[in-house]
Amino acid sequence: MQIKTLIANTMETTDYRAELETVRQKAKDITKPRNDESFDIYLEGMRCCIFIAKENHDKKEREWENAALVREFLSYAEPLEGFDHLLNHIYSAVSDMKKFVLNHPRLRVRFLRFFLLVVYRIEAKCDHETSTSEYLLSEISDLERNIYYADNNKLEHISTSEHLKSDPVEWTQQWEEIIDEVDKKTYENLAGIPHGRGFCHTLWDEKTRILREEYGIEWHSPAVMNPDVKFD
Repeated sequence: MQIKTLIANTMETTDYRAELETVRQKAKDITKPRNDESFDIYLEGMRCCIFIAKENHDKKEREWENAALVREFLSYAEPLEGFDHLLNHIYSAVSDMKKFVLNHPRLRVRFLRFFLLVVYRIEAKCDHETSTSEYLLSEISDLERNIYYADNNKLEHISTSEHLKSDPVEWTQQWEEIIDEVDKKTYENLAGIPHGRGFCHTLWDEKTRILREEYGIEWHSPAVMNPDVKFD
């Protein structure tokens, strides 16, 4: 199964939400994948998660679903890691899904640690080290450092290499637990408003209001954090 090729060739023609529901029903009867049939079901589950997350990301809609899709992706991928003949499939799939693990630092650490395990297994199989493992270790270290500061109420120490500044509150456990729900409410409240020029400010204002009034979180939007940057 060449997942990257499938992404390029079949993205527009398949109802991946319906396919994923079919996978879920079939997976209920599998305690642990042990044969080609169960392997194919789990690989299909991974593939569907990737396609749906990509569509959400590309359309800038329903992105609040992506964290749940990443967790579901891992529920299919992790049991397959121990089978050597599936490692290349898993590596390709994890590489594709990685770009959709956003705004959830703890989930991203879990995902990258699994990615690192797959890379280590491939390196051991090929008896050859790659730069990928070094890159992943570096990113995991950076993430865990900021998570440590967030968990110990030292938000002022949080730093990133991103060009634009973001509110350090986005590294907290509380944020990670509620942000998908908040984003969903925000878009639902703004349904019907054209996503044209200046929409980001309307979006951020509503998100700020919901976070403050419903969750007691004071959040500073990208516009507030980067006053010298013009956002359209």
